[in-house]
Amino acid sequence: MYYNMDGYYSQLFRADSLNDKLVEAMKAERHDRVKYQRMMEMTTDPAVIKQIKFAYDDEIKHYGMFQQIYYQLTGVKLDFPIPTNIEKYNTLMEAVQSSIEGESEAVDLYREIFALMTNKQMRDKVFEIITDEQEHFGRFIYLYSMLK
Repeated sequence: MYYNMDGYYSQLFRADSLNDKLVEAMKAERHDRVKYQRMMEMTTDPAVIKQIKFAYDDEIKHYGMFQQIYYQLTGVKLDFPIPTNIEKYNTLMEAVQSSIEGESEAVDLYREIFALMTNKQMRDKVFEIITDEQEHFGRFIYLYSMLK
């Protein structure tokens, strides 16, 4: 017996897809926190550090929020190790350019996650993360103009 797109198999597919995207999001948040720490170590300028630290501080909050959502959906608590294979940049400007792209990609992924969710409280958390990432994008654009 086959079901239409609103049937049981569709719901299973949507759940698997959502879980996979949540795992991807958690790994990305872990990665970016380490990347931003390294970026702050590349400069002594307090104005630049302040902009990067804003995103750095949010990454751990986002990781925890995604962890909580994943647990609520699956009953499984995931905790990914801090990655060690972070790309290296020759200049802070290269890292900022990469971060602009990364924040944009994160917003796209998190919008996909948002679209797959049906629980209002979980959607609200993801919406908060999306708006934070959009702010990071703006701050990195500002940094790019500062450094240019």
